[in-house]
Amino acid sequence: MLRNAPRVAISIAFLLRGFIQGSWYPRIPGMTTKVEVDPATLGTIFFLFAFGNIVAFNLAAKCVLRIGSPRTHVLFATPFALAVVGISYAITPIHFGIGMFVFGLFTGGYDISTSVQGAVVERQTHRPILSTLYGLFSVGALLGSFSSGLLAQAEVALSLQFAVLGTIAIPVTLLITRSMLPDDIVPAPAMRKQRRLPTLPPKALLPLGLTIVCIALGEETVNNWVALYLREELGASAAVASWAFTAFAIATAGGRLVGDAVIARIGIDRTLIIGTLAAAAGVGAGMLINAPWAIILGYTIMGLGLSVVVPVTYRRANRVPGIPPATAVATVATIGFSGFLIGPLLVGTIADFTTLRIAISAVAMVFLGILILTKMNPVKEETI
Repeated sequence: MLRNAPRVAISIAFLLRGFIQGSWYPRIPGMTTKVEVDPATLGTIFFLFAFGNIVAFNLAAKCVLRIGSPRTHVLFATPFALAVVGISYAITPIHFGIGMFVFGLFTGGYDISTSVQGAVVERQTHRPILSTLYGLFSVGALLGSFSSGLLAQAEVALSLQFAVLGTIAIPVTLLITRSMLPDDIVPAPAMRKQRRLPTLPPKALLPLGLTIVCIALGEETVNNWVALYLREELGASAAVASWAFTAFAIATAGGRLVGDAVIARIGIDRTLIIGTLAAAAGVGAGMLINAPWAIILGYTIMGLGLSVVVPVTYRRANRVPGIPPATAVATVATIGFSGFLIGPLLVGTIADFTTLRIAISAVAMVFLGILILTKMNPVKEETI
């Protein structure tokens, strides 16, 4: 049991993060009604959340280099759920925006600390686990979203829900951190030297960051556009329109849970190539047939095909020679997160000049760029 303690600890960390983050999504409509925010302002508030993530990526990377990923995890994970308690007391859009920025900070820091610790456990135990860990995050998000939706329907106060969740999550976080493995800590003189280096991302990390951009652009369509297209263009009901995201999320979780076994059997590059081609073909065929069932099936295939891309990309970032793992992961995450920032603008612009159907199809074809980026992988050694 003690031998497996680090793996159990990081698994719980991923599952808990997914549950807390997933619990927030069904509560967004209630908050927007409470503070009476219009769509344009809500877009700005969501941007502040994303901006908080980006700020935290670099901040958490520096913390990992100085104090290690376990302590960094405590720093960002313990107040994670309580940040939503603060949001629940917002009475104006400004308060809402500030709360979302803070929540974004804790989310981004949690992401970096667990990604780095997951890679540490993987290297030191010589067992591939990153895909499974991200699968547990997806499972946690689904469970959190479902349970939170029931609580919202029962009119349980948002502040009470997350106060209880935080009360449970904080001691669990402190307990599992004790079983996490130490990683390389950069001494203070090296940190000062590192701050004098150019701020442009290392060339070796660009293919990895752009891979995450491709994934982000695809996820942005299923998060924000596909349900709208199914309802307004194809006349699907609200329930049917929501199935595309649900099917995508379930397929992603399932694919990640079996991803490590698939990679061990056929290899990383072959898994990425087959999955990417399947994702592009699935969504492309769905939009070509242009029926609700076909689009939902297409996004199910997309979720399954692309499920391991993010875990594999972070695994490779952790192994780029000459770059501290925390710095590499934070840089790749920062580059990749730009996909969520430019996605709405890109899809909206293409749709304005053509149609939403063409815009969604065009973004789906971006997946083919992953094939090229896979060949530019800077990590030549793929052993655990």
